[in-house]
Amino acid sequence: MNTLAQQLQALLFTAGEAVSYRDLCELTHASDEQLAAAIDELRSSLSTTGLALITTATHTQLVTSPDVAEFLAQFSTTDENELSKAALETLSLIAYRGPITRIDIDVLRGVDSRRMVRQLLLRGLIRQLKIAGQASQYEITEEFLAHIGMTNKEELPNFSELSSHEGLTRLLDRT
Repeated sequence: MNTLAQQLQALLFTAGEAVSYRDLCELTHASDEQLAAAIDELRSSLSTTGLALITTATHTQLVTSPDVAEFLAQFSTTDENELSKAALETLSLIAYRGPITRIDIDVLRGVDSRRMVRQLLLRGLIRQLKIAGQASQYEITEEFLAHIGMTNKEELPNFSELSSHEGLTRLLDRT
């Protein structure tokens, strides 16, 4: 493993949470291309360990591998409440259609989703993206991906089909 990949591993381990690509480039003085290559190298070197990299369009995080999730579950002492059907619907829309505005979530669900969005934010399963001059959008977090044992949202079942479903797109275009 080269020095940049080693630096990334140390930074991500120390951070203990998702770190943006921009921050990683600044901290390591690497270009976007160098960072992408180092992330690929690190992912490859971790493939035979109990660790994995989770990546989104803007962030990456070092987590335990989904392969050891069952083993680690026996050490878990957290008593998490299950998500309601409404929260699961909202989370699914954000996972498959995100980044997505709350208004679009409301249109697709047919009800006000403020409470569900707030609950998912508090649990760390989604994050709010604030873009100047635009409505806030929501996307899934690395914590959500780790929780379901995936490393990126493209691994979601039927992701390519559902993320661009024509019927949903037409419904959103009418608003």
